[in-house]
Amino acid sequence: MLDASNIFTLLKTSEKFLSLHNISEAKLDTEILLSSILNIKRSSLFTIRSSPITEKQLRLYKSYLKRRIKREPVAYILGESEFMGLNFKITTDVLIPRQETELLVEEANRQIKHNNYRDILDICTGSGCIAVSVAYENKNISVTASDISKEALNVALYNAKLNNVNSKIEFLISNMFNSIKDKKFDIIISNPPYITRDEFKTLEKELFFEPEKALIAEEDGISFYREIAEKGKKYLNDNGKIILELNSNISKKIVELFEMQKFKKIKIIKDYANLDRILVLKNG
Repeated sequence: MLDASNIFTLLKTSEKFLSLHNISEAKLDTEILLSSILNIKRSSLFTIRSSPITEKQLRLYKSYLKRRIKREPVAYILGESEFMGLNFKITTDVLIPRQETELLVEEANRQIKHNNYRDILDICTGSGCIAVSVAYENKNISVTASDISKEALNVALYNAKLNNVNSKIEFLISNMFNSIKDKKFDIIISNPPYITRDEFKTLEKELFFEPEKALIAEEDGISFYREIAEKGKKYLNDNGKIILELNSNISKKIVELFEMQKFKKIKIIKDYANLDRILVLKNG
């Protein structure tokens, strides 16, 4: 039973409610959901802990909690998520941006600044979180962002406008490279689908709310990496780079695919769990 006598007791009883339904991040989720309803920063909740909540706000909050115990992710409940310090609209047509993918963007930003790169291609852009973040951080660059899903591209375009970088990004409906013309790029970036069908069966319940086609890759997780490896050179400048998010369970197989195509592995970046997560390759 929720106690809504004030913000503090509501959060405490809500956290217990979510915990009883095996929500691992119960405290964090209650705070994010309530701060969104109150239209304040999460850190500000503790400055108004003795304040009451209106009946209208409480009804909405309870509806959010009911959705959460069904394992619907917070980002889909709120329709938004934060990535690289920027705000993004999120719908069930796109994956929820993840902290590990920020490592990919950080590495892309380093390569762009160090090498004075100008032309960037983001394949499987989804919500546009990578393309938008790179465009936001770097001046005088041009980004092409492609995806096979028209619905995903609509979300990505909205996010580009939301973060005032739409003039720097061209969005293309494309099945991988199919709609990319003869243009060459300094960097090809991608966080492609890479989960195997066997892995998909073991995922936490929240992942089943996300678009399956943005998660699963055929050939035991290799298919999208294989296409980038086999076709990437055609679209990459001589000293260009490819930066990819990895399925850490098959990272060695992925590296071998690119080495067979005469790409040079520069480095693999570990994620916060010390797993292989980002692969950086050089053309030639």
